Amino acid sequence: MNSSTCLSYHVVSNSCNGLVCLYTDLSCGRDVFLCNPTTREVRLLPSSNLVTTVKDGMVSYSNCRCKKYIVEEYDLRSDSWRTIESVNPWCCEFDTSCFAMHFNGVYYWWGEIKGLTSTILTLDVGGGFLHKMPLPKVVDISTSSGRYLGVLHGCITLVCRKLCDQNANFCIWVFGGSCAGDSCWTKLRTIEHSSSCVPLVFWKGNELLLKMFDKVISYNVDTEEIHNIDFGNERRGIADICEAIFCEKSLVSVNPLPTTSNAQQ
Repeated sequence: MNSSTCLSYHVVSNSCNGLVCLYTDLSCGRDVFLCNPTTREVRLLPSSNLVTTVKDGMVSYSNCRCKKYIVEEYDLRSDSWRTIESVNPWCCEFDTSCFAMHFNGVYYWWGEIKGLTSTILTLDVGGGFLHKMPLPKVVDISTSSGRYLGVLHGCITLVCRKLCDQNANFCIWVFGGSCAGDSCWTKLRTIEHSSSCVPLVFWKGNELLLKMFDKVISYNVDTEEIHNIDFGNERRGIADICEAIFCEKSLVSVNPLPTTSNAQQ
């Protein structure tokens, strides 16, 4: 990286347009960095104004205890944090590892009700009401190692286990969005004998990375073919992998975009 900052102890939060967000929480404060793995640029972002109770990368959250949440998102164009106010009529809390994804202008979080993660909360970037996303009635999203929300073939896709499933196989559900309740979801596939797997991320368009003990496998959702991923000499740390993100190659700079006045000068 073109920086003297050590990022070894930072958490990788998510990726957007080829940029990766990393953050750390220390007793003396909180740092958030943007990184472009392609160009190897890295930059410390300005400090957020919110006193946050949940921290997760590009978005900060603050629970106002009045059925409202204040959300902050970083805007690269203005090099500043933008505040989004939202109403929380469900009295839901964010899960500890709450951020699921951002897709088509909507944020998705894992949400807790009475201490159990059992819903997905959504919020449009314009603000407004937090919504509860309808889920299939038979799914279990209570543990971070047993769920993944992503995009497959342009559709929101949920990977998780069934409730009270003794075999603990993973099911892949695709969201239709044009109907009501749990009927919006269609079960695309059941991954047999996957009880020891952890779903990581979709990649290569139609493949799902899964961690199995000390190895990572790639499962083709269309053909059901499976192949091992070779990490070469990096195999020693595979057992510690708990999540992964997909980051496309990009030449987008981590530096703020020049304003019209600066460009004229």
